[in-house]
Amino acid sequence: MQIALVDDDSDEATIFQIALELIGIDSKFNYYERAFDFLSHIENPKNSLPDIVFVDMKMPKISGQEMIAKIKENTRFDSIKAIIYTAHISEAQKLAMEAMGPYEFFIKPTELEDLIAMLKGIISNHK
Repeated sequence: MQIALVDDDSDEATIFQIALELIGIDSKFNYYERAFDFLSHIENPKNSLPDIVFVDMKMPKISGQEMIAKIKENTRFDSIKAIIYTAHISEAQKLAMEAMGPYEFFIKPTELEDLIAMLKGIISNHK
């Protein structure tokens, strides 16, 4: 399983990777600090697509919401499960995301054990 995280906070990526390692699943993890880098990666047909991408809402230049909209515009990316993974999401943001179609969101857990439980649930539902 290929899992990606798009988040401008590298500390989040470190914690996320530790949680994935503790779960013990066979996965490849890729971290992108900017939405542009992730979009550039998936737009190259030579690159493999992730099965799941976790996206922070608040990022510079291209927000998580804008990035997911770009993913949903291209049917080549239909196999990517995009999940909002953020510290906070407003009601207006939730409504805007719902207008784009089905989506999931999770508030970033403050404890490693909670992150592990969240990831286990998402990954087991995706298999």
